[in-house]
Amino acid sequence: MKRTGFVILACLLLAAHHSRAGETGLVLMWLGAPLLLLIRQEWVRVVFPLLLLAGAVEWVLTTYEIWQVRRLHDEPALRLALVLGGVATYTATSALVFRSRSFLRRYVSEAGMRAPQVAAFILTFVLLAFVQWRMVQPTGILLQRFLPAGGWLQAFWLAAYAAWLTGKVIHPGQGQRWRPRIWRLFSAVFFTQLLLGLLGLEQFLMTGKLHLPVPALIAAGPVYRGGGLFMLILFGVSVLLVGPAWCSWLCYIGAWDDVAARVRRRPVLLPGWRRHLRLVILVLAVAVAYLMGRLGVPGAVAAWTAGLFGLIGVGVMIWLSQHTGAMVHCTAYCPIGWLATRVGKLSPFRVVIKEACNDCGVCTTACRFDALNAADIARRQPAESCTLCGDCVGRCPGREIEYRFLGLSAAGARTLFLVMVVSLHAVFLGVARI
Repeated sequence: MKRTGFVILACLLLAAHHSRAGETGLVLMWLGAPLLLLIRQEWVRVVFPLLLLAGAVEWVLTTYEIWQVRRLHDEPALRLALVLGGVATYTATSALVFRSRSFLRRYVSEAGMRAPQVAAFILTFVLLAFVQWRMVQPTGILLQRFLPAGGWLQAFWLAAYAAWLTGKVIHPGQGQRWRPRIWRLFSAVFFTQLLLGLLGLEQFLMTGKLHLPVPALIAAGPVYRGGGLFMLILFGVSVLLVGPAWCSWLCYIGAWDDVAARVRRRPVLLPGWRRHLRLVILVLAVAVAYLMGRLGVPGAVAAWTAGLFGLIGVGVMIWLSQHTGAMVHCTAYCPIGWLATRVGKLSPFRVVIKEACNDCGVCTTACRFDALNAADIARRQPAESCTLCGDCVGRCPGREIEYRFLGLSAAGARTLFLVMVVSLHAVFLGVARI
């Protein structure tokens, strides 16, 4: 407990420092940081010293800035430099507490968990820090719009959330239970922000202007407007990083289709022609958007057209996905799903079926994307509608379905994929706007 006191004092000193600068978000971050000590897992023992070292760097930079100002005004600076240097040294050395035997015994995780959780924390924080740095007007992180330096507070806790969540989904057999939960969480956060924006709280909208949350507009919107590529870029980067997993982990509408499909316990086989329907719809959506833009169709008319397209999609979920148990909206109606599964091939991540598969068919009942029918299993390759959701990987009794990524082992590929997709999920919680 005495050693923990050293860490808490270092955090309090940093909170007081940022309080003088009026950086409320950083004050709250340092005040809340000791709560991480209640999570007795190894990643905390690795991440917290890095946090304290970052705090020590902050003290060093502050010392240098004040030294420069005082020298410029011919004021004495040595005493202040010694004091702040001592605080920086104290903050840095407090990180050594985590090397003590008591902390080594207290913070323990299952074998192989520490590295993925630390990686998820660092990746999430770095991505959100980049957004915090680059997106100034409008600010890209929601909390920054309400608190000075609030983006750093949100980045810190979303990174901690990513580390915790990675520990949950990485367990074999648990990923398929956690994925729908966090997918629905993201969708709930997304549409709560939409509702608040509709109620007049424009801070919850990306630009202060409402954009309909219809996935097809990711492609059709820029074609109609002749610009506005933010969502298309976000979609493209995500697909390049984790392949078509956009459709099973990150899409704000897909979570609804998943809920609808799970009303039926076992999915049924969908007709083969549905695999071409999405391409037809994509071509039509882009063509209509292009013609509307070139003909000068008013924005209100375009918005009503897009809204009608979205409502038809909801109807597909209610009537077809519920009755078939398959995600008909995502696999047969959504044009962005076609783009994700095609462009996603550029990502090295794959789900493969090993030759030792005994064709038991368990994976068929687990797959809601109609990607593992008997014919797909027979040729030992998921269909084009596979979104790397991983439900089949956890359900296969013989472990004959696995992730692949370049030269990594199956376990390594799965771990890397989960770290990346969970980190993107956490980042999207912080920056995804309408």
